[in-house]
Amino acid sequence: MRNILATSSAPPMSWRRTLGSAALGVSLTLSTLWGVWATRSLLALEKRQVVTVQLSRIMGDFVEAEARSGRPPEQTRGEVEAYLKAVQASVERLGRDGRTVLVAEAVVAGGVPDMTDAVRADVARRLGDVARAAR
Repeated sequence: MRNILATSSAPPMSWRRTLGSAALGVSLTLSTLWGVWATRSLLALEKRQVVTVQLSRIMGDFVEAEARSGRPPEQTRGEVEAYLKAVQASVERLGRDGRTVLVAEAVVAGGVPDMTDAVRADVARRLGDVARAAR
């Protein structure tokens, strides 16, 4: 007669310990990798500079200049589209350079650098490049 209680289909204890140790090792490795990634991400955010741009002032000055120009509506429409594209490209460039760009009208605190003049100069340069390319 065979003793059914003596036979076991469960793996020996050493396999359970090996699997548990492997799972713990993988968990520790993944936790360490996540910690390294999170630290690098936080340090990268710490290096970002927050700046403001007074878009309403830039656009207001442009609209006033266009209103006084006396150009036909079709030409004005083209000028407005080119100007808006240049403003957008300039602000996007600031973002790619590691800056967080805020609209100045939305900022209450005054300790943030204002990049309005830099954007205005970049837009003028871009529009000059477009005008030279169209000739």
